[in-house]
This record gives sequence, C-alpha cells and structure tokens, in this order.
Amino acid sequence: MHEKILFLPVSDLNRGRLLNLLGDMCLKQWETSQVMDDLNQAVYAYEDALRDDPTNVTYLGDLGSSLRLRFLQLGEVNDIDKAVLLQKEMVHLTMDGDPNKARMLTDLGTCLQIRFEQLGDSNDINTAVSQHQDALHLSPDGHPVKRIILGNLGNSLLARFEKLGDLADLGESVSKQEEVVCMTSHGHPDRPRALSQLGNSLGTRFEYLDDVRDLNECISYQQEAVHLTPDHHPEKPDYLSNLGTFLGSRFDRLGDIGDLNESISTLQKAVYLTADGHPHKPPMLNNLGNSFQRRFQRFGDLHDLNESILKLGEVVRLTPDGHPDKHRSLNNLGIALRNRFERLGDLDDLHESVLKHEDTVRLIPDGHPNKADMLTNLGISLNSRFEQLGSLEDLNRCISKQEEAVQITPGNHSKKLNMLNNLGNSLQSRFKRLGDHCDLDDSILRQRDAMNLTPEGHADKAGRQEGLGNALLHRFAQFRDPHDLEETIHQYTSAAHSTTSPAHKRFHAAWIWALSAHITQHPSLLQAYHVALDLLPEVAWLGLSINDRHHQIIEAGGVVRAAAATAITFGQLEKAVEWLEQGRSIIWGQLVNLRTPVDDLKQKHPELAEEFVLISAHLESTTNRGSDLQPTDPGTQKSLQSIAQQAHENAQKRVVLLNKIRELEGFQHFLLPKTMSELSPAAQKGPVIFLNVGKTSCDALLLLPGLNVLHEPLPEFTPMHVETLTKSFNRLVPYMGRGDIERLHGQREGGSQGLEDDFAHILSELWLRLVKPILDGLAITTPQNDNLPRIWWCPTGPLTSLPIHAAGLYGNADTFGSKLSDFAISSYTPSLAALIQGFRPMASSLSPHDHQLLAVAQPFAIGQNRLPGTLEEINRIQQCAKDKLPVLPLIGDEATIARVEEGMKKSTWVHFACHGVQNVHTPTESALLLAGSSQLTLSRIIQLNLPHANFAFLSACQSATGDRKLQEESVHLAAGMLLAGYRGVIATMWSIMDNDAPQVASDVYEHLFRTSPPDSTRAAEALHFATRNYREGPGGNKSFFHWVPFIHVGV
Repeated sequence: MHEKILFLPVSDLNRGRLLNLLGDMCLKQWETSQVMDDLNQAVYAYEDALRDDPTNVTYLGDLGSSLRLRFLQLGEVNDIDKAVLLQKEMVHLTMDGDPNKARMLTDLGTCLQIRFEQLGDSNDINTAVSQHQDALHLSPDGHPVKRIILGNLGNSLLARFEKLGDLADLGESVSKQEEVVCMTSHGHPDRPRALSQLGNSLGTRFEYLDDVRDLNECISYQQEAVHLTPDHHPEKPDYLSNLGTFLGSRFDRLGDIGDLNESISTLQKAVYLTADGHPHKPPMLNNLGNSFQRRFQRFGDLHDLNESILKLGEVVRLTPDGHPDKHRSLNNLGIALRNRFERLGDLDDLHESVLKHEDTVRLIPDGHPNKADMLTNLGISLNSRFEQLGSLEDLNRCISKQEEAVQITPGNHSKKLNMLNNLGNSLQSRFKRLGDHCDLDDSILRQRDAMNLTPEGHADKAGRQEGLGNALLHRFAQFRDPHDLEETIHQYTSAAHSTTSPAHKRFHAAWIWALSAHITQHPSLLQAYHVALDLLPEVAWLGLSINDRHHQIIEAGGVVRAAAATAITFGQLEKAVEWLEQGRSIIWGQLVNLRTPVDDLKQKHPELAEEFVLISAHLESTTNRGSDLQPTDPGTQKSLQSIAQQAHENAQKRVVLLNKIRELEGFQHFLLPKTMSELSPAAQKGPVIFLNVGKTSCDALLLLPGLNVLHEPLPEFTPMHVETLTKSFNRLVPYMGRGDIERLHGQREGGSQGLEDDFAHILSELWLRLVKPILDGLAITTPQNDNLPRIWWCPTGPLTSLPIHAAGLYGNADTFGSKLSDFAISSYTPSLAALIQGFRPMASSLSPHDHQLLAVAQPFAIGQNRLPGTLEEINRIQQCAKDKLPVLPLIGDEATIARVEEGMKKSTWVHFACHGVQNVHTPTESALLLAGSSQLTLSRIIQLNLPHANFAFLSACQSATGDRKLQEESVHLAAGMLLAGYRGVIATMWSIMDNDAPQVASDVYEHLFRTSPPDSTRAAEALHFATRNYREGPGGNKSFFHWVPFIHVGV
C-alpha cells in the first residue's frame, strides 16, 4: 500500500493525507503486535507525508511521536533528537490561541525529559518543566488534556529533583500527581499510568524523608496499576519494575523477606516482558540485580550474589558511556564485587570494586543528589582494601570521601544516617591503626547520631547499634570507664534482639554481647549465649544450600564452645550439654528434622501434618542444588535461581507452619532443641564424653546412663596444649599417604622412626593429660582383655582431628594398662542425636533377601594409584560372610553410581574398598571414587534415605576427615553415612595403606560373623580387636600410621 500511495503524483492533495493515515494504521498495528517492523513502517509513512507538506503541524507531531516511541524501544539518540526538533517546529508554527497548542507544548516537554534521561543535560529538564507549565497555563479547567499535562509536569519535576535535589520540586510533583489521580476516573484507560506516576513520586519522597506512610501508599498505588494493566500492554513492564523496586525499598526499611521475594519475582516478570534493546531494560536489570544482592546480604545465598553480578554486569555493558545512568550501574556492580570479595576472598574483586566506585565518582557531577551515596560506597571499598592490605593511604582516602559525603548531604535526608555510620566505622579503623583518641571520640559521636536518629523498627537499626557498641568497647579497653562497657552491652543486647535485622548480624551482636559481659561477669552473660544459640537455625537458614549454610556458621563453633565453658563455670552442666548438642552438627540436625516422622501431629492434625511433611520434602530436595551443575552456563544459572527461589519460599512457609504447629496444645516444643531428658538416652549403652575446648580451659562432660552429667576439669590439658598437639599432628599429615608411605618417611630428616616418635609423643600427651583423668572420673581404673565397656567420644574444636581413641603410652613405656584400649572400646559420634537415632529399632519390613552385604571395590580409579589390595579385601570379606550373609559384589566397571546406590537401597550392610578424596574447598563434594571417573559424593550420600541401612565400612582414605573450618559440623563421609540411615560406620581419619585394609577388614568381619545373625552393634568391638591384632599379632605392624586411622562412628 505504501508503494501505491507513493506512485500518486506529488500534486495530488490526498497523497500526504493518505500517507499519514497509513502511518496511523501502522502505529495502531504496532500497539497490538509490538513488532518493530510495524513501528518502522509508521515512521517511514509519516516521513513521506511530511516531505509532501513540511509545515503541516499534524504531520510534524505524528512523526515526532513515532520517533519518540521508536527511541523508547531501541534507544537510538538520533530518533529523540529528531523528535525534539519536530516538536519544537510544531510549537513554533502554532499560534497561542490554537486549542491544540497546550498538547503540543506538553509533548515537547515529554520529549525533552526523555532526552534528559538519556543524556543528562540539565537544560533539557529545565526546559521540559517550563514547557509543561506553559501548557498548563493554556489549558482550560475541565479539558481532558489538562490531566495529561499535570501528569507530565509531575514527572518532569520528579526527574529534575532526582538531578538537582530541590525538595520543592519533589513536593510539587506529588501534588500534581495527586491531582491527576483525582481527575482520572475508575475504569479510565489512563488510570494505571496515573497511579504509577503518583507512586513514583511518593516512593522518591520516602527515600529522602523516610516517612513509611509514603512508601506504603506508593506500593499500594503501584500494585493497583499492575493489577489494572494486562500483560500485553506496552507499559506493563514499567509498572512491574516500579512495584518491584519499591518493594525492595520497603524490605530495606522494614526487613520483611516477603517484600524482597515479591520484589524479585515482580522484577523478573518486568524483565521477561521487556524486549532486548528496549531502553528501559537496563534499569530493570539494575533493579533486579540490586534485589538479588539484597537477598544475598540477608541470607548469604551464593546463587543470589552470582545472579546479581550477572545482571549488574549486563547493565554496565548495555549502558553506553555518557549515559546519565552509567554511574548508577557502575556503583551497584562495585558493591556486588565487594560483597563477592567478602564471601570468597578474591582480591581481584576488591580491586575491581574500588575501580568501579572511582569511575562512579568521576562520572557523577557535583550537586547530583546521588553524589554522597557514591562517595560513601567508594569509601567502604577503600576501607575493605585497607583491612586486607594495610595501606594507610586507602584508609585516609576512605575517610576523606565519607566526610565529604556527610558534608554535602542535607541534615533531613534519610540516607545521612547511613553515611554517619559508615564514617564512624572508618574512623574506628584508623583509631585501631594509629591509636588517635580523637578518631575514636569522633567515631562514637558520629555513630551515636546515626543510631539515635534511626527509628525503631528500621532494618538498619541493629547495625548502627552494633557500630556504636563496637566503638564504645574500644574506648572501654583504653580507659576502663564502666559506663562505656554498660552502654556497649546495652547496644549489643538491643541489636541481638532486633527482629528486622539479618540473623547472622544478630548472632554476631549476641556473641560480642557475651564477650563484653564476660569482662565483669555481667548478669546477662548466660542470656547472651542463650540468644546466640537460639539464632543458629536462622543463621543456617533452610532456604540456603548446604554449602551456603556451612559458610554462614563458620563462626558458630567458637561461640558454642565458649557458651558451654561459661555454663560449666556457672555449674549448669546440663545446660552446657544442651548447648553443645544444639551447636554441633547443625546442618545434619536440620536434615534429620526434615525427615523426622510426625506421627503425633498426623494423629491429631492430619492436614497440618501432611502439609508440613510435603514442604519439608520439597526443602530437602533442594538442599544440594547445583552440586552436579556448572553454574557458568546461562541455562544452568536460570535453573539454579528458580530452584533457589522455590527453596526460599518453602523455607518461609515452613517457618510459618512451625509457628502455627507450636501454638497447638501439646506441640509447644515441636522440633525445638532437645532438653537433657530427651538427650539422656544417648548414654544408654555407655558414657558419652563431650570434650570442650574453651578459650582458657578444657573440660570433659561425662554423660552417664540415666540423667547424670559429671564434670571432669582438665587442668593439665589447656587450650595451649591442644594447639601445640594439633600443630604437631598437622606436621605429620603429609606423611599419611596411601601407597608408598615408607618413601615419604625417608624424605624426612630422621626417617620413619622420627615420625613414629613424634606420633608417640602426641598419643602420650593425650593419654596423660586428657584420657587418663577422664577414665579416673568414670571410675574405669582396671584394665582388662575382655568385656570392655564402650565409650563414645564427642570432641569439639581442634580436638576433632586428634586420634583420642589411640591415646596411650607406647614403645618402651607400653605396658598393660598404659593406653585407652586396655580399658575401653572407643567410638566417636557427631552428636547425641546421631546416637539416639542409631539406637532406634530396625525397620521390621525387610524381606529375607534384603539382609545382604554390598561389597564395592574400585582398584583402578582413573587418575589415581592402583589399589590391587581392594580385590583381596573383597575376597576375604566373601570368605568371612560365607553362609552367614549374602554378599553382592560390584567390582571395577560394575561399580557405577546408579548400581551402587541401587545396591545400597537393597542391602543392610555396605563395604567400600576404593579411593576416597577430601574436597577442601567444597566439603560436601568429598567422595568415594567409583567406576571410571564417577564419584559418589557426600552431597549424594546424604540425599539417600535408607530406612533398612545398618552398617557401613568405608575402607577408603580420609572417610572421616572433617573440614577444619567446620570442626563441629562433622562434614565427612562417615557422618554422611549415618545421615543416610546407617547405625554404625567404620571409617578412616586419614589416608590408609592398600596392604593394611584387607587384613583389618578381614579381622573385623571374622569377629562380626562369629554370631548368627551377625550383629553390627559389635562393629566397634570388632575394630578394637582387629587393630590390636594388626599391631600386636604375629608379624604385626606397630607403626601408628598404619593402624591408628581406623575409627568407629555411631552405634
């Protein structure tokens, strides 16, 4: 049709009119289809119409409007420049008395505002406001255009406020938009736009003045705008983006995670509905990236941080140099990179963060309302780099930038409080470096102002209380003024009790509260620890992956040990046991809780029980999300984020459901930490010994059958002794390699005998200073060969890596009664709950063929030393089990993950003879090496729920080697087998020799199969005699490196 019209002679008076009508048709088609070719055809038709009649104001206006729309889709600056020129020409050609002049003026103002938002020229926004004001002056009351002009004027006033910071502009913007809403009736197609524009103005006023009523009204209007607009409407993504952004702001203010999750899902929809290349897409991605970052800072989910950096990096890439929003995108990416440095420790991220913030400050002009924010954030990254590298230049620059930020921020601006707090933190850093008391006093002054001016219920209140408390604690350390200490405790107490602050910050506040209370034995001391330990389930939030939860609780072990030591000092032994149990194997405990039967609840409230079990199952299924995926792949990232989002939502639902259940009669303590009376069955078969390593003392708590808890002080076994023994033991670790150990021994000065002597010294120290006093306390004083009692060891901190079970005097001093094995049979347990679980009755639904032993051997794992001894090991087991227990062997290539897992489900016993590997970076990826290059990882093992599982023998290296950063968490393969359902496990504390394992395994099974049916609860006894025989029998090997690594865990 376009070509046909163009073939009409230029003299034809209808040609221009027809071309313009064609443009109208194409534009109408584009509004429905959103296909760019339709909009392009409209522009071409309008251009041809204008060529025929260059002074026709209708043609000028239509072409200008279509170019403006195309700019909003594609971001070509040339389009908006042309639109402005056309609109100006249209206004110039139109007399003031023309009834259309007002509409032309406001359209010109809108074009100028759009160009301002792209290029940042203040003249454009000032002129835009003037054009709207002139239009308003020409517009009669009651005319429909007046409502449009008021809205446009309100938008331009808001844009000018965001550039120049004049509060009068902001107030007038709100006023104008309120008029527009009043003038726009319900059901009018422009009502959503009016509501959203008013919401934007109110939301901005909240950000400046911190009146929560403005924010709540803003969100209400944005929600109504979204509700009234269908998804296919071109403005729907903008309304969604506005709503998502302000929900994020409300989360920042009030801390409601529901707002944050809704913010993310709303912004995700806005991005999805917005075409690539649309000028509004980068700010939407920016807002989405910020909300992901908020959630990372709240809970610590690494997927959220990765997603944030992905989105914010894309925004920087999509935003051209010279764009007025470039500084904002760089600033947000700088913050995210600093957060990643704090999580992962890569200094390149920190350096890049500083560079991004420096670029931001360079790009943003003086007088810009956001300038102070940018200076503050540069200061924070410089302070972080100072903390890492110690450059005083960084710290001084940090303080200079933050002082400038405070100085240029009006006193009534809500963000000034945050700037004062950050400046106070930096002044504290300089005081700690240089010792200038003026810095400390100035810090206290700034942080007190920030704290006092922050209203109650503000999500940042706790952080500001903590900052002030920290400064006061430093001053107390200098001058010992008791008032400073009392106020320190008050500030940290308030921060720890905040309900709007993130759990990890509250936990840290409770910890410092406890440390401060220790100084004078403040009456609140035990309460501080009580608050800290009760926060642990929130710190290790179930919405996170296991690896993220492990990161969140790295500090927990030290706090728990200090809490127990304090309770012991106060004579509250049962409380000490309860706290030690509450604070160890936290993640395993959560997984057990997710699987805990709810029979009582099911009987009395079946619908609630069904809902609870379903949510728990969903949560457990997302526990190891990402462990077998490559997060660098975009599709994987999207999948991981979807799974993470679902996990977050389910975790929130489960909390709500738990609170509802605990309101029911008889369920007040449903899944709460166990009391002493509930924990005491752990000692039904013998004493359980907690070994607590505090800051100033080591103590043993002896849990005996019944309800008795005894305290055995260990005055000769101090924390310093533990540290010395641990360092000595760690020096031996490199010589604990599977295979050619003698060659490694020979490389050390003094040879293997020197290593053995060092090992003997460690074991003698453990015996004389730790184990012998405990046996005396238990009244186990007579050594014997048979009918030895059982003891379960539950060590804490650095003691978890020491071989307590082998404590004794060896060599020339080795006499009967000089070592632990002469008095008792030792086992370890990750927790009392694990023992109680192990003592449960076996499932009765087993068929006879399910009583079998799965024997897995992998002698030729790819990339590893060959283990020919594993084949001999399986042969010996088959000989021992003959006629006693069916054996299902899976050897070499037969031992695939699928077949092994299927075999585990069908067998009560399992034996692995293979390589084991410890993943020091991601402990849940520690694994048993199977067929080919496949790995049965800890993360897979803990997903197995094997109700018929009974006994596991992990004849593999490092199968009970935990993570040194998570000493209380028992993050190793043996504990994973307990979680999967096995009642007892034989495992190894370090690498074992290929020729040792067959003999030890053979002796263990020979002992177990003396009874029929074989009893796995005698596995500890079997290992006890097997290692004794290996050490002392004919041709025995007395080297500690060969027999000590074998341990028993569980029942």
